[in-house]
Amino acid sequence: MGAAGDWLRRGDGPRAEGYFTRLRRRGPLSYASWILVCLAAIVLGLPIPFAVAGLAAALVGIGKSPVGLLWMNTPQELVPPEHLGRVLSIDALGSGSLAFVGYGVAGLAADRLGAVPVFVLAGAVSATIIGLGLLHPAVRKLD
Repeated sequence: MGAAGDWLRRGDGPRAEGYFTRLRRRGPLSYASWILVCLAAIVLGLPIPFAVAGLAAALVGIGKSPVGLLWMNTPQELVPPEHLGRVLSIDALGSGSLAFVGYGVAGLAADRLGAVPVFVLAGAVSATIIGLGLLHPAVRKLD
C-alpha cells in the first residue's frame, strides 16, 4: 500500500472511533443499508457493462458493513447482559443454518430459471420486505 498504508498501520492518521461514539437512527440506517444491497443485487442481474457490475458489487459490500456493525452493537445495548450470550448464540445458529438453505434454494432457482431472474426477483422481493419492516414505528424510532 505504500506510504498511505504505512501511515495507517502506524496509527498516525485520524481515528474515526473518537468521532463516532454512538450511531444515531440505527433502525432506519440498517434497513436503508439492506435496501441498498437489494437494489444492487437487482442491478447485478441486469445485462450491464462490467464497470457497472463492479460498482454494484462494491455497493453490496458498502451496504452490508453498517448492517453487521449495527447488529453486533444493538443487542449489546438492548439485551440484558445475563441473556446476551444466549441471544447472540441463537442468532449465530439460525443465521448459519438458514444461510445454507438460502444458498440451496438460490442455486436451484438459478439452475431452473437462470441467474438474471433470480437476482432481479430476489432483490426486488427482499427490498420490498425490508421496506415493509421500515414502516414499523419501533424500527424507525430505534436510535
